[in-house]
Amino acid sequence: MTVAAIGAVLLPSAASAAPTLAYDSIPKTLPGNVPSQAFQATQTGEFGDGVRLEPGTPRSLQSVRVTLSSWGCQSGTWNGGDCLTTAGATFAHSITLTIYAMGAGGAVGAEVAHKTQTFNIRYRPSANNVKCTDDDAGKWFKKADGTCYNGFAQSIKFGFAGELIPVDREVIWTVAFNTSGYGDNPLGYSTACSGTNEGCPYDSLNVGLNTSSHAPYIGTDVQPAGAYHDSKTAGQYCDGGTLGTGVLRLDDNCWGGYVPMAEIMTKRAA
Repeated sequence: MTVAAIGAVLLPSAASAAPTLAYDSIPKTLPGNVPSQAFQATQTGEFGDGVRLEPGTPRSLQSVRVTLSSWGCQSGTWNGGDCLTTAGATFAHSITLTIYAMGAGGAVGAEVAHKTQTFNIRYRPSANNVKCTDDDAGKWFKKADGTCYNGFAQSIKFGFAGELIPVDREVIWTVAFNTSGYGDNPLGYSTACSGTNEGCPYDSLNVGLNTSSHAPYIGTDVQPAGAYHDSKTAGQYCDGGTLGTGVLRLDDNCWGGYVPMAEIMTKRAA
């Protein structure tokens, strides 16, 4: 009886295997929209941030949540005053999350984790021509905060439960997806949506940026004035492309005040 009791005490508790918040730059309540980094419009294929996880948190990846900003309409356009979307309507798109080790000087290190999932992304809501007028014309209206917005903020979640992928304290997270002209496998301009007035919704899909001075709320943004960026165009980099284009690298000294939005959960082995 005594041996059995001691053995029970030594077994891992359910609490020890619970997910732990290791990094978070997403506010508890999302506004209707947030500033964002475009992909198609900036010839981008991959984008993210270098982060330091909260001290003492477990080092096995559980999940990563990323905030996106969707500007596409089911019909019409966000800036044409004719945006029309059925409430809750979505489009499916494949998005890849990658975790890299962080090398010396912020260099992109070895790939640690990689997951591609297809998400149902919400279109932005219809233009509200009653509530949103003058400078706000064409925007949608969020009743909860009485504000007009162009894009629509939402978060997607990549799960790694059960895979127990070890991560270092400093990592780089990125998301990548294809648009009509960019990404690893551009979808081209001969698709059905390319010939419509509204265009393809994934061409109006961006990665959210947090402008709060309190972000991140958990963990640390390793390069507060930098982000990780892969664009085909030199002018999209802080250094004008001096250190290369079309490759994922640290893009430093012009992202101050704009923190790419992600939440990283880790977990101990049960």
